[in-house]
Amino acid sequence: MSTLNVTGVVTNESGASSPFSGAITVIDPPVVNSVVVNPQSAPAGTLRTITVNATDPQEQALTYACKVNGVDATPTAQPNVFTFVA
Repeated sequence: MSTLNVTGVVTNESGASSPFSGAITVIDPPVVNSVVVNPQSAPAGTLRTITVNATDPQEQALTYACKVNGVDATPTAQPNVFTFVA
């Protein structure tokens, strides 16, 4: 997470002005460390497992969603693991 400082001046038609300041907090997105498909190569109709390893810079809880060619993969009891048949 980082903070950006905002400063400026507001001026009216008469030339009177007032400064302002503030801050913008930037929340960094989660980082995907790896995606593993097992088995990666197998005959058609094989059940495969997708495991996603990710971290959040702010240490917030993560939720996962996974699609294979636009179709939802099936979530498992582990939030970062999915299955699909291909």
